[in-house]
Amino acid sequence: MMKPLIWCFVLWIGFVQVVLTFGQNPFLRPGSNTPRPPVITRPVPPPPLPKPQITNIELRGFFKFNNQWYFSIFDRAKNKGVWLKKGESYQDGSVKIEGFNPETEVLQIEGGLTLSLKKSEHKVLQVPSGVPVPKPKVNPKPSGSSIKAPTKVNLQGKRTITIPPRANLPTPRK
Repeated sequence: MMKPLIWCFVLWIGFVQVVLTFGQNPFLRPGSNTPRPPVITRPVPPPPLPKPQITNIELRGFFKFNNQWYFSIFDRAKNKGVWLKKGESYQDGSVKIEGFNPETEVLQIEGGLTLSLKKSEHKVLQVPSGVPVPKPKVNPKPSGSSIKAPTKVNLQGKRTITIPPRANLPTPRK
C-alpha cells in the first residue's frame, strides 16, 4: 500500500519540477501564457462649459432709428421690459447686448446667449369695442299662481290624473 503512494508522490514532485523548470503549464497551448499588451486608457476630455441660460429673458421687438438698433427686452420674472441698444446692459450687467443680425433677427448677448423673437401662438384675441353690449333680459321667477299643475296622462285612455302643485314650506330653523 505504501509503494503506490510513494510513486504518486514522486510523480507529483516530478511534474512540479517540470512546470517550475519550463515555466509553462504543459496542458496549455504554446504561446498562451505570453503577457498581454497593456491597456491604453485615454483621459476623458473635460465637458464643454455650459452656456449661461437666462430663461426669464425674452426679445419682444426691435426697430432701427437713426442707423441704430433698439431692442425690447422683457423679464418675465419681474414682469418688466426695457428698450436697449447695442452696448447697453440690463440687470446689473448680466444682460449686455453684443450684436444683432437683421437677416436672421437673432440678438447676441454677452456670454454666448442668443435671443430671437418670441413665436406667435396664432390666437385671435378679443378686442373690447366702444359699443356697449346689450344684456339679455332675465325673466323674474314666476309666482305660484302662474305655474300650471302637471298632468299625468294614462296611456290606456280612460282617465287623466292631475297632480296638485307643491306648497312652499317654511325653511326649518337651525
